[in-house]
Amino acid sequence: MMKYRQYLVFVVLIQISLGGFSQKTENINQSFGLNSYTLSLNQIKYKQPANFNYIRRELGNEEYLKCIFADPAAIYQGYWHKIISKDKNFVAIIDIPPVWSKDSVHIFMELVPESKIKINTYHLSHIKADFGSNIGKGIDSLEGFPIKYKSSKYAHEAFNADTVITYPLKMWQKYEDQYNHCQVVVIQKNTRGLVCLYCFYNDKGKRKLNRYLKSLEGMFWYRDPKDYIEVIEPPKSDSIIHIIPRKKKNLIQ
Repeated sequence: MMKYRQYLVFVVLIQISLGGFSQKTENINQSFGLNSYTLSLNQIKYKQPANFNYIRRELGNEEYLKCIFADPAAIYQGYWHKIISKDKNFVAIIDIPPVWSKDSVHIFMELVPESKIKINTYHLSHIKADFGSNIGKGIDSLEGFPIKYKSSKYAHEAFNADTVITYPLKMWQKYEDQYNHCQVVVIQKNTRGLVCLYCFYNDKGKRKLNRYLKSLEGMFWYRDPKDYIEVIEPPKSDSIIHIIPRKKKNLIQ
């Protein structure tokens, strides 16, 4: 599953370089580089949360989260974006999987059009990959794993999403020699893509975890179609048809 996730990244990079996405889209946030294209395709807005600083790494200098993988020697997906609380006790790595749907049913990949991966359940495959890498073996089911679904009301009010799932991952080593706890937040909306936040925090940050997570609400927002689709109203006309009689010709010369 991890190799497949890397393959998705590879496919999207090729598609962009070849002009594979011909659809005109709004570039929502330039600071996300290539990931801004995925945000734009899925109509997701980004808003900088208060009391956090944003850090972007350049392509080729990305981070690898070996601290949460059972096999730290393996090469895994790189990450470019993160936010750090101003008290330095909480860090959220931002993962924007490069997936979107052209038909609102399946993930669209121009180079492999026969692929039939459903967009609405892809986030579950993503979670399985996280746990599989975290424990060091592949898994077929999420049964028994400590995942928690937030209420649909919370998902809608916090991100205008359909699903928000949180789960802890084991820390095999400290992140940046400071952070020893990890919790993942997966945000998903049907027919669109997903956004994942890998949240790392130390013992001081653990005491304020709910406050940090509250600050992240609204950080990503799925726009409603009415907000970005131009609606052209038909011209208004009177319901009464006025018939104007023609003038009679004067037959007397």
